[in-house]
Amino acid sequence: MEIRNLYFVGRNYVKHVEELGNDIPKTPLIFTKPLSTISIDGNIHYPPHTKELHYEGEMVFIPKQNYYMVGCGIDYTARDVQRNAMKKGKPWFFAKCFRDSTVISNSFFKLKNDDLNHLKIETFVNGILKQRGFYKEKLFKIDEIVKYLNKFFEIGDKSGIFTGTPSGVGEVNIGDMVEVVLYFKDEKIKVKSKILK
Repeated sequence: MEIRNLYFVGRNYVKHVEELGNDIPKTPLIFTKPLSTISIDGNIHYPPHTKELHYEGEMVFIPKQNYYMVGCGIDYTARDVQRNAMKKGKPWFFAKCFRDSTVISNSFFKLKNDDLNHLKIETFVNGILKQRGFYKEKLFKIDEIVKYLNKFFEIGDKSGIFTGTPSGVGEVNIGDMVEVVLYFKDEKIKVKSKILK
């Protein structure tokens, strides 16, 4: 699936907002990452600039004409870098943007809007369930996110949109295996990512 732009929505699940002690946004909280952050094989070498690498399992949408391609992914975050930058009121670019910090599934569902409420996502670390979230729990649904982004620039059919992570984010270490599974009714797709030295 060709992707030319990456967009991310922060704080899109109430429980995740609460677990990080943040305010609930009134409009979508958008950030972006370079395409060079996409992991080719899904794995990530532990970044040298952080001591607190977190996983964030997410639903990933690619808007098409009258439907969406929906996959899953991982937005790796240098949480200590983000926390320190936010305390100082500085941009937290390097908390999100580093080599292999973006993982995207190879498989996607082709879904119309009426199908989206059947979506569920789960994140496992070393086989242990850490996150579970449902599309219907999102503060901002994908149509609203696309409409908001289109106020500023054209969102095309090669835009990958990570739509926020449920509660249960946490730290991973070298040797850990992260698996994100996206369910649509009785079907599922998944992506795996190992933390390498």
